[in-house]
Amino acid sequence: MSPATLLDRLRAAVAMPTTPLPPPPAGRPRASVLLLFDPVSARLPLLFMLRSPELRFHPGQIGFPGGTAEPLDGDVVTTALREASEEVGLQLGNVDVIGLLSPLITATSERWLTPVVGLQRSQWEVRSDPYEVAEWFRIGLDELMTAPHTVQQFHRDGVAHDVHFYTAGGRTIWGVSGAILHELLARLGRKD
Repeated sequence: MSPATLLDRLRAAVAMPTTPLPPPPAGRPRASVLLLFDPVSARLPLLFMLRSPELRFHPGQIGFPGGTAEPLDGDVVTTALREASEEVGLQLGNVDVIGLLSPLITATSERWLTPVVGLQRSQWEVRSDPYEVAEWFRIGLDELMTAPHTVQQFHRDGVAHDVHFYTAGGRTIWGVSGAILHELLARLGRKD
């Protein structure tokens, strides 16, 4: 039997839930982000964006396309795809959604955030929203699997939180994006 490819491992690590997602804690708006991989490359490049320094929440941080749910969004997947369309020009039909990661509360914006994992179906010209996105780039999942990782403890409102930092592609990914990566990489077998 041949060893599983990184794509096989990713598909095995994430799935669509078989039960309803937990409701957001009281007063927390729903939000979603899209972790979009390019399956054409065995390295599985993952799309990131550098958020504009003009944004109210998480300015200048590295993240994934996404944002707060709107009233007409049917579910977390719809929110993630709509936001990716607005922020990086992704056509809604150009994604195979393969699963979700665990929802979490973002520390600064206090959103109930659900990461959606998808594979792009075909190449497209990324057209980033100039107000929301300062820059976009990709880092291979293979590199993220071995990227240097540190954890620092931050205190907010008297509560200590572990914050994950990953250094890859000449960038440092941390905060909610670091937490999302930490769960994904743990599901893929990374132990730290």
